[in-house]
Amino acid sequence: MENLKLDISEKHGIELITENDVNILSIGTGISGSAEIEMTKKSPKSHIIATTIDEEGLNFTKNIVKEKGLEDRIELKIEDVSEKMPYKDEYFDFIYARLVFHFLNDEKLKKALAETYRVLKKNGKFYIVVRSVEEWEAKLEGTTFDKTTGLTRYPLFETIGTAKVKYLERRLHSKESISNFLTKSGFTIDYIKEYEEVLYRGYKSDEKNPKPNSIIEICASKSVV
Repeated sequence: MENLKLDISEKHGIELITENDVNILSIGTGISGSAEIEMTKKSPKSHIIATTIDEEGLNFTKNIVKEKGLEDRIELKIEDVSEKMPYKDEYFDFIYARLVFHFLNDEKLKKALAETYRVLKKNGKFYIVVRSVEEWEAKLEGTTFDKTTGLTRYPLFETIGTAKVKYLERRLHSKESISNFLTKSGFTIDYIKEYEEVLYRGYKSDEKNPKPNSIIEICASKSVV
């Protein structure tokens, strides 16, 4: 099976990985495993632990990794980022979390970032991408915001006008809000930028959204105190 073409934000994250980043954590691995497969090319010494809460998706990705002969380089696990991670302090050189932390409400986000900070080495890099408050679907009629959780609930556009409208629920961010969460967790922001990118939709990430999505990309680090 051929890998899907990498999105811009995936490429940006992978470009940050150096040959000295041996232990890498990829939180919320993509179904195709494309990003993790590309990560193995950065250094022959690297070992990638890729996690998800989707068991069916995990098995799908395992088959792709096996086809590529990378089972010894990419370790796939069921793991909830909002729970305590089973790794010792300062274990990972690089942590990659693209389009996953925005599924967490404010309370879970704080816990997840605290754990991410704990398992990242000093001077290690944390690459994170979340959806922006400028997300076009979140401006559709029927969108609601919960101040207690920080979550925005908005209709899936293709179901509007049907007998059963489906809803998405995400913690959308401004550059200021995600920066505040990161700095309060101890991270230093190396850079932050907001832009539009047409993201994939669907179980196998084989269908692109009809309009560009607004995302925020951040590279943060765990500075030596």
